[in-house]
Amino acid sequence: MNASDYCIVSTTTDTEENVEEITQTLLQKKLVACVQTEHIKSAYRWQGKIIFADEIQLQMKTKTSLFDQIKTEIETLHTYDVPEIIILPLMNANRSYLEWIEKETL
Repeated sequence: MNASDYCIVSTTTDTEENVEEITQTLLQKKLVACVQTEHIKSAYRWQGKIIFADEIQLQMKTKTSLFDQIKTEIETLHTYDVPEIIILPLMNANRSYLEWIEKETL
């Protein structure tokens, strides 16, 4: 069991309903062990304009091997045309935490 076998997948969305739908689906399908959410302010360029928006960031703890399935689910459920779906590798983690992720995911 190596920390590099596990990761955090991150995305943002604009509604609590979309957060709940993504969270519920990924947890029910055992693609993620945990989803943490935080309200954030974002600024970005979109279609030639600078946008300032309130968003909700989701950070999902999972196995690196499940990323493609998670990405597909998020793309299907997401309300954005171009959702952020990124993988952040774990460089190190306590063994008991990794064992918990292992137990709670496919």
